[in-house]
Amino acid sequence: MDPVDAVLIAERAGFAAYSRYMLRFARQNRYQTAVLGDSAAREQIEPFLTSETFHVCFELIFTLQYHLRLFFQLLFNALVLGVAIDAGLPLAFAAAFVILATLQWFLRKPLAAAYLHNQRMTNRMTARTYNAWDNVFSGNRYNFSLWHRDFRSRLSAALAAQIRAILLREGWSAVSGLVALLLVLSATASIALNDVGNSALLVALAATLPRQIEMTLDMHELTAGFTDLLAVWTRIKGVCAHMCPLPAADFVERIGFGRVVLSEGEKEYPCASLADAVARVLVAPTGQISLRGGNGSGKSTLLAALKAQLRGRAYYWPTQDRLSFAFNGAQAPLAAGADAADDESAEPGGHSSGERQLQALREIVADTAYPAYLFDEWDANLDAANRAQGLALVEELARRARVIEVSHRDRS
Repeated sequence: MDPVDAVLIAERAGFAAYSRYMLRFARQNRYQTAVLGDSAAREQIEPFLTSETFHVCFELIFTLQYHLRLFFQLLFNALVLGVAIDAGLPLAFAAAFVILATLQWFLRKPLAAAYLHNQRMTNRMTARTYNAWDNVFSGNRYNFSLWHRDFRSRLSAALAAQIRAILLREGWSAVSGLVALLLVLSATASIALNDVGNSALLVALAATLPRQIEMTLDMHELTAGFTDLLAVWTRIKGVCAHMCPLPAADFVERIGFGRVVLSEGEKEYPCASLADAVARVLVAPTGQISLRGGNGSGKSTLLAALKAQLRGRAYYWPTQDRLSFAFNGAQAPLAAGADAADDESAEPGGHSSGERQLQALREIVADTAYPAYLFDEWDANLDAANRAQGLALVEELARRARVIEVSHRDRS
């Protein structure tokens, strides 16, 4: 096969593997809204989504490709030496290979533990870089100092884990190289001593000695490749272990049901349990329900729990989101009267945080169709004029679906 074709096949396989991982992750966690606001879970999982899994996919493909080619090359050369010189040479290579593979098997657990710890520490460090942009470009020395101190601590821990993994790998690599060289050269010397009067054999052994040493190094690299495969496999196990993050066991218990009230029109309904909230949402096909309660009463948690219960029947818009909308990519024009230039919170692309909320709300009303909508503080960044437009959109939505919203602002 053409080397270029082999590389292209490996590239396609790596991208396909990463694509399947992302799709499976999305399918398995689509309704796990209880994890959405879990910063600890996010710190553990997000590096796998953004970089680690992508790199692991390619490392697995290229490591397998390289070492399979090396194995068959070594096998062919050993057989040639056996046929052309002495059958003891391929046996010596085979014995060295078995011994090194056996040693590798006994060392797999400490090596795997070192690689897994290295992966955890590296991901922990990487996760801290996700908010570097905010802490650097805000220009606040206080926030940056706190971020930088934590980042340096994580960097030091990641470096220590990396050095430990490298020392284990390279230490074993040096030992295995010496063992392989000793076994093969001992076999060569034994053949030469047994046929000391065979000048043709001695000439052939001398002529092929550099090749035998090169093959010994190849075999050392092949068995050391087991360590590389072990490292990749350990990282893959890390990916699989973080495929389905579990919500906190007390997630629903965080909702202060005695302090949360469901308000619909002029009527208020107490909410004693999640089942009560679900029943109130489903009691009518349309209409608007407001969740009311003090700070810390669990209103946002209740919305997330409702989404987990209603699953695909509800559209959930959390307070702070990085959801994808068409206007973000297409850069829809600003609405009349909006002035992003005067807004200090203007986002790249010309949308202030308030205008982004209004644009997102327009898109939700125009392009989605769900039986229920769960809006968490959708009007938090809107001024009076834009909030009036937002209220009109929410009311339009409530005429065709059930809208449950959290807002700390009065309806006046």
